[in-house]
Order: sequence, then C-alpha cells, then structure tokens
Amino acid sequence: MERTLTGKIRRAASEFGDFTVNDLATSLNMRSEKEMRRIRTAIKDLKSNKEIIALRRGLYRYTEKEKPLNKITKMWRAMRIKEYFTRRDIKLLSGASEAFVIKYFKYLVNKGFISHVSGFGFKDRLYCLNNPDKAPLNHPVYRTRGDD
Repeated sequence: MERTLTGKIRRAASEFGDFTVNDLATSLNMRSEKEMRRIRTAIKDLKSNKEIIALRRGLYRYTEKEKPLNKITKMWRAMRIKEYFTRRDIKLLSGASEAFVIKYFKYLVNKGFISHVSGFGFKDRLYCLNNPDKAPLNHPVYRTRGDD
C-alpha cells in the first residue's frame, strides 16, 4: 500500500489511464478544498517528472516513466546496429569505461558472440558479430566475478 499522496495518485492514475482531478479525488476519497489542492500539487510534480501529461485543460494521462538503459544494454545495442566495430566505438557510444569494455569483449569472444576481424590495439582492433541475423535482441547474460 502506498504511503505518500504522490504514490497513491501515481497508482490511481495508472489504473485510470486518462483522468481528471475529480476522478482522482473520488478514487482517493478526498473532497475538501485543502485535499484537492494537495492533489493538484502532486499532479503538477508528476507533470514535471513527465509521468503525467496534460491532454487538455483538466484532463490528464498517466505515462509510465522509462528506466534508463544500463551500460551493457547500450553496448550490445551499439554492436547490433554497427555489426563491425572497435572497442573504442563501443566505449564512446555506451559511456562505459575502457576496462569494462575490454572485459565484456573478452566475455563475448569466449562465448562466441563476436570475433576479432583485423587490426591490433585498443583503437584499431576490429570486431564483428558472428551471426548478426541470429544474435539475440537483448544482450547475452554477463556474469561478473562472484556469479560463477
């Protein structure tokens, strides 16, 4: 059960989809002017977070906030899009550290997802997806130390 008014409004708004302030007030059993002001303030905060959008004056829609992608997902997506890439390309596109890119590439090479095509060094070594058509859409499970 939600403890904060904003949490209660978020839950109720997600159930409604499109709603008005009166819809929320009825669902939360809040009718006084003070409670209505609190609901409007919470809606304003949720609008600034882009969780609620105004369709027109007095009518709102709840939109679930998207979570940012993690670095491994960014790296894998960049590899799938480019098909031929260097570690430096993936580092720049994903924002991952050089050391993490090296570890992830070693893992993918060992598992057979990518292979070394040509070149030497961090900047020049060219890799490719082994089978781009059959490569999974989501990144392969990456086990860090301690998961084995």
